[in-house]
Amino acid sequence: MAVKFIPMVYTFIFVLTMVAVVPRAEIRRLSIYGIIFGAIFDVIAAAIGYFTGLFGYINYQEFGIMAVHFFAPISWAVFYVLYFYFLPKKNIYRYVYVLSGIFYSVMFSQVISKLGILKPGPLIYPISLFIIWFLLATWGYLKLVDYDKKPGAKTEDT
Repeated sequence: MAVKFIPMVYTFIFVLTMVAVVPRAEIRRLSIYGIIFGAIFDVIAAAIGYFTGLFGYINYQEFGIMAVHFFAPISWAVFYVLYFYFLPKKNIYRYVYVLSGIFYSVMFSQVISKLGILKPGPLIYPISLFIIWFLLATWGYLKLVDYDKKPGAKTEDT
């Protein structure tokens, strides 16, 4: 299989996993958070990497749009739908969960670097990126969900 198809394959695997395990109503509810904290953050991270020259996507050929692989933001959005769906309620488990997400993402970035999809910088870059990304995404999600639960907050019903 050509390297350029690997992101498409893992995106489809994420989508199939999401459809298989996350109820449709939860997919609808969590999609906006996945887009914000997954897709948009990925584009921002890719832009930072591209403009600083520290890291970036390579071998995306016709799937590339302005130094971003077309399937990467979609994959991150779906990943974060799954991530938020399984986010534990208790804080102690959340810490372990967030650390696991950071560890998995650093490992995954190293794998796709070795496959020739990502131009890696020193290991400190993905570690720093994913620590910031996961902490901001988890904190932001929890704050937005709390805000939506407050009395008087606008919902889809009002």
